[in-house]
Amino acid sequence: MSDVEWHSVALAPIVLIHGTESLIADRAVQRLRALARENDDSVAFHELTAENITSGSLSQVTSPSLFGEPRMVIVPEMQTAPESLINEVLAYIPVPEPDVTLVLVHRGGNRGKKLLDTLKKAGVPRVPADPLKRVGDKQTFVASEFARAGRRIQPEAVAALVDAFGTDLAELAAMSRQLIDDTTPDEGAQAPPLSLQDVRSVTAGRVESTAFAVADAAIAGREREALQLLQQAQLAGADPVPIVAAIAAKMRSLAKVTTPGANARSLGMPDWMIRNLRRDARSWNDRSLARALEAVARADHEVKGAGRDPRWSVQHMVIEIGRARRAR
Repeated sequence: MSDVEWHSVALAPIVLIHGTESLIADRAVQRLRALARENDDSVAFHELTAENITSGSLSQVTSPSLFGEPRMVIVPEMQTAPESLINEVLAYIPVPEPDVTLVLVHRGGNRGKKLLDTLKKAGVPRVPADPLKRVGDKQTFVASEFARAGRRIQPEAVAALVDAFGTDLAELAAMSRQLIDDTTPDEGAQAPPLSLQDVRSVTAGRVESTAFAVADAAIAGREREALQLLQQAQLAGADPVPIVAAIAAKMRSLAKVTTPGANARSLGMPDWMIRNLRRDARSWNDRSLARALEAVARADHEVKGAGRDPRWSVQHMVIEIGRARRAR
């Protein structure tokens, strides 16, 4: 079985889409549908779901048609399919019908392991629909979204999008599309690369985005800017807990790049992010980093119930980060 990315999958007698990330699985199905229509607009589509699966369902929709039109048969929930359908598919794999594309979507779990093993042995193309967990993988996803749309985007803008929307891949894709649509110039005009400011125009008010901007300013020694951004977030009603959590993540990343032997692969970060963090790290040493991390840990403890005024705890943390940097 050979793995192929969703945006590169081609029509084949049988295609397996396997994994728990619904966005990627759905996109793979949409691409295959579009390719089938481009290949022959008379293609007939059939979907086998729990509501319409009966004994012999697969045979009925894959048997040669009187009109000879191509067919695409989609099973969207193979992991919950009845044993009768699984057995039908197992029998179908060695002798697939011509002019039929069978798309099997298995959304994870142990059920159907025999089927998955058989598909692998048969060399059926597999589209991995695995969740994107690493920050670098999510940034690669965003960059590819813009590349496929023929648009350029600055690395800092990619990072800001992931910072703000990276917890939900579908939302991340939707915001990327919104940015592309909102910044596409009239026909014939050359579009400049998407900038950090373009991203901030759509992420304004997002706690994650604001918190990372606060952290960037504080780490770079722009304490006044950091406090102004923090005040804006607090006036908008932002919860102190996720603000501290985001700043803590940035501070930990800064500390990680200072460890001996750290590189993009070991840290799971893109090269450009490592370069930026290392540039900022020149203004820090072990002692100042330890002091800043202590301030973050103290604020985290206080905003979770140990302090009287969570808003002041966050402000004091930003001030202490600035003092730590200056006192290195």
